[in-house]
Amino acid sequence: HIITNGFVVDAEGRKMSKSLGNVVAPETIIQKFGAEIIRIWVASSDYTEDPRVGDEIINSVVDAYRKLRNTIRYLLGALHDFDESQIAPAAEMPELEQYMLHRLAELDESVRRSYEAYDFKTVWRRVFDFCALDLSAFYLDIRKDSLYCDRPDAIRRRSARTVMHYVFERVTAWLAPICVFTMEEAWLTLHPSDDGSVHLR
Repeated sequence: HIITNGFVVDAEGRKMSKSLGNVVAPETIIQKFGAEIIRIWVASSDYTEDPRVGDEIINSVVDAYRKLRNTIRYLLGALHDFDESQIAPAAEMPELEQYMLHRLAELDESVRRSYEAYDFKTVWRRVFDFCALDLSAFYLDIRKDSLYCDRPDAIRRRSARTVMHYVFERVTAWLAPICVFTMEEAWLTLHPSDDGSVHLR
């Protein structure tokens, strides 16, 4: 309803109108890409001005969502059969893992502040950038050899999986209000439960 009632404008900033043929129906986006795309688009929009929507904007949201899913999928694979008895003490971790835990703590503080201020755009941008840049393009790329080649009890591998465990716990909680279905699916994949939910966290 919001999209067809003039609160949202097209990619060029023009009011949506059937006569102009620039109306974008939410149902069409949901049928084609899923409801998460609408939620991410809303969360990433600047609601201090009329939000814009168009094919290019929606396609960029779809691309971001795919990158996020790939990161979550990687974490799920890396954390298969991980349990808290395997957590490595922070003091024994290599500096790279200590740095990633520091980044995680900084981001947690920022995300909480942004949610308290209803600043969803900042939440989405910072968490997505963390997943795409700090994780996928940096940390996970560096530590993939350790995951595949080190002995299961090697401190470097244990440390990497510990960091990935903490990252998974935080990212799924941070994004649960935005990517409602995706974070629930990811959480229950790692923590199967009949009555548990990422949304209870």
